[in-house]
Amino acid sequence: MTSEFRLKDISSLADVQNFDKVESEVVGVEGGKVIVVRVNDEVHALNSRCTHYGAPLKLGVVSPDARITCAWHGACFNVSTGDVEDAPAPSPLNRFDVYEKDGAVYIRAEPAAIKVGRRDPDVKCAIAGPANVVVIGGGSGTFGVVQTLRELKFNGSITVISFEPNLPLDRTKLSKAIIQDPKKIELRPEEWYKAVV
Repeated sequence: MTSEFRLKDISSLADVQNFDKVESEVVGVEGGKVIVVRVNDEVHALNSRCTHYGAPLKLGVVSPDARITCAWHGACFNVSTGDVEDAPAPSPLNRFDVYEKDGAVYIRAEPAAIKVGRRDPDVKCAIAGPANVVVIGGGSGTFGVVQTLRELKFNGSITVISFEPNLPLDRTKLSKAIIQDPKKIELRPEEWYKAVV
């Protein structure tokens, strides 16, 4: 259920300058934080951490075209919508209505949307349909195609052809450590790919 929550560390939206970002605790949501960003005189509130590996977006860079880029691996989000605009982020951010009232700043949100820190797309689609898609490859680009087709309610079958013996992986993790079990770095579990309506 959507409720109103006060932001702890911001008393006025005027405190947030253009191309600035302020991370704030959400009063009443344990561990809940959002980031408030002003771009071209418009103020936006989003989940505060990158959906890739949880980097704090307060360390990111805000650009004039209303994008925020994560400082760790370069994932990019649209500040106005929370949508992913560049990999390796697997999920978009939640966007919250933000406003001033009674000398404080508030957001309107569901507590779960604040806590989970990402917006999970509707990913179920029908297997049978008038059209089929074949995706060649097994990396994050393949994952992005499959997820986008599902978001767009594609109802045909999606076949992935790859030399890889596993599901699409988060390859950035491979540059940091030797991973024995590829399941630990899959972008989504096998059940996600098999989900049907």
